[in-house]
Amino acid sequence: MANHTLYIATGSQPFSSQFQEMLDMLLTGAAFGQATTLWLTPPALAALKLCPNNTLMQLADFGVRCVTEKSGREKNTTAATPCPVSADPLGHDELLSLRSQCDQILVF
Repeated sequence: MANHTLYIATGSQPFSSQFQEMLDMLLTGAAFGQATTLWLTPPALAALKLCPNNTLMQLADFGVRCVTEKSGREKNTTAATPCPVSADPLGHDELLSLRSQCDQILVF
């Protein structure tokens, strides 16, 4: 993956200034053609479930790929924690591979 940035949303405060800064950076990079992936971790998904945000719906329009961690017991993470955007559930090995292939990783 040439010039690929991975953003990892780890926090449980999805609408904090830090989270908003991450979204701004993510959307700006994607708007300029930067290959971008957003990994929504379980704490971030749980918080987003409580406070839906329309900003996340714009991600696909900018070509941002969203991923979540696939639960070991379930085939789709979204069954355990609904995801506010269309996201690809990836297994542990797939997420590790994604991390190793990205040029830049930003954790928020």
